[in-house]
Amino acid sequence: MKKNYSFEKIIKEKIKLGKPTIAFGLAKPDKEILKSLVKSRKYASIILVGPPKIKNVKGFKKIITNTPERKLANMLYKEEVQGIVRGTVDDFKTLETYQSLIGEYKAKKEIELTLIEDFYGRQFFISEGSNPRGWNKKEKIKSSEAIANFLKQELGASPKIGVITGIRHDTYRRKKSIKTGVQGILNQTYKDAEDIVKYFKNKGIKAKNYAIELQTAVQDGCNIIIPPNGMVGNQIFRALCLLGGGKLLTASRANLPHPYEDNSRNEIDFEAHIKWLVAWINSKKNKK
Repeated sequence: MKKNYSFEKIIKEKIKLGKPTIAFGLAKPDKEILKSLVKSRKYASIILVGPPKIKNVKGFKKIITNTPERKLANMLYKEEVQGIVRGTVDDFKTLETYQSLIGEYKAKKEIELTLIEDFYGRQFFISEGSNPRGWNKKEKIKSSEAIANFLKQELGASPKIGVITGIRHDTYRRKKSIKTGVQGILNQTYKDAEDIVKYFKNKGIKAKNYAIELQTAVQDGCNIIIPPNGMVGNQIFRALCLLGGGKLLTASRANLPHPYEDNSRNEIDFEAHIKWLVAWINSKKNKK
């Protein structure tokens, strides 16, 4: 799949529409992170939120607190800023605080938008992939359908879904009768993949079961990848972004009342996240 230049063009155009105020969670000073934030000040006014460790950081407005996750979520909820980047403070504490503020109904509508660019410049979204999320068929369909709708409605792109399993095609055919143990779990990922493909094809969306061949799915132009389960999705992401020369472009917690940009805890360059958040804020503002 060729690099999606139209996506880059959209972001560049949205950035020109305004310079919002955003908050960034910073757990401790880091030269590389701060370097990326200095570069990003041309897109937004950035407020750092963090513990006493960051009090000597220069060049930014700061809010010092022993509970930065709580403060970050409250600032977003109370609209003291127009958006947040979670940064390096705890992800679960920040999200749980924000969810408690907006209420259970709104929190349930949340979707994760994780856009990755690989070594060759090919861009694709990956459905929910974390230790607690993205394990069952229902979660995979919900997440991927939301991404597909985003692609169609926001980018004007046609979704093409590649479903990945924990087992090869031929191995499944030979061992599909096994229902228990590790082999049973692997077989279930294959069965789930077949059901997911059928679901999306019935919706008129291109989808295919690629078994274990992630590389073939990306080469075929799939712009949404569904991993076998949350843990594997987490590992796919880390391998691509930390070892494979790829990078995370966005990690948005979308479909919520406020623009909430997340990220991997291992990232050090946040310019792409801030550009995306600014474009998102400006887009929402202009729709209003």
